[in-house]
Amino acid sequence: MTSTGMTNAKARASLVKGSPQKRFVKTSEVARAELWLCSPAAFSVNGHALALSGGEI
Repeated sequence: MTSTGMTNAKARASLVKGSPQKRFVKTSEVARAELWLCSPAAFSVNGHALALSGGEI
């Protein structure tokens, strides 16, 4: 932020504006995905990178 001259609030608003969901991914959403990967339901999942980006490329 220092190099851009943006305040914390303006930097956050700029990042959210560029996000398809118009919000940041919540830590609880990341935790739920991690718990699923550790569960028997994800037994056959291997060799995959799970993107938790909220649709951002």
